[in-house]
Amino acid sequence: MRSFLPLVLLLTLPLAGGAAEIPAEKETIYFEHSKLGTVTFKHKMHSELDGVDCRFCHHTNQGTGKPEPCHRCHKGKPQDETPKKIKAFHTRCRGCHQYTVDAGKQAGPVKKCTLCHVKAGKTSGKPQQ
Repeated sequence: MRSFLPLVLLLTLPLAGGAAEIPAEKETIYFEHSKLGTVTFKHKMHSELDGVDCRFCHHTNQGTGKPEPCHRCHKGKPQDETPKKIKAFHTRCRGCHQYTVDAGKQAGPVKKCTLCHVKAGKTSGKPQQ
């Protein structure tokens, strides 16, 4: 069942409208993780991909008003039925990447943690030269 969730979510993307304008300060978002390193999310780049709809990640926003940041609902600890942020991010991010790879297209990482989580002094999981 769990493997079908990303597929179901992604199949609904073409039904949604076009990408919204990304504010300059949100074009790249940095998610800090104290142990594994910072995840750099290229928000603008992802919003411009074919078939991507803002509501895939901003799933509580129905196109009205400014979307809330993920951590507003997804905390470090689970609350009610809302998954904690690490589970939410991994389900959305890796699920979308895996779906894209399975469709024969190039996508972001799905298995190697250090390709997303980069510690200070490193780039894309490799030491800076």
